[in-house]
Amino acid sequence: MTTTQRVHWDLTYDVHLGATWGRFMAGLTEQQILANSCPECSRTFVPPQAYCESCFVRTDEWIELPAEGVVEAFTVAWQGFRGGPTPPYAIAGIRLDGASTLLMHYVGGLDLDDPSAVREQIGPGTRVRAVWAQERTGQILDITHFEKI
Repeated sequence: MTTTQRVHWDLTYDVHLGATWGRFMAGLTEQQILANSCPECSRTFVPPQAYCESCFVRTDEWIELPAEGVVEAFTVAWQGFRGGPTPPYAIAGIRLDGASTLLMHYVGGLDLDDPSAVREQIGPGTRVRAVWAQERTGQILDITHFEKI
């Protein structure tokens, strides 16, 4: 008896961003990384959040963060998936200067041919900056990747 069945879905769909994510994505078209902060605990969120996850209050105060920060954690993807980038590629949790949370994004400009040498190129504490796409359309890949400073 067969217990699994292979199914393929090729979906195109629209996602309603809402006011908070819509403002964040609109900022990217202008090469601005917008964040918001909690009026109670002063945590700064990027990507922004409509409500503070700790205080449960609206986060209506907006600020622009610099396009630079520090790698807190990273991984290298050695296997690809349909619709994704060609491996290998690096992804990092980046704490932008002034942020309380991490922004997950690609890190480029690394030599990923030798897995044992990756830690010498990037790791916790590595300073990085955003590399902007030539044409921006209000999507997260308006920042194509981050690179070491």
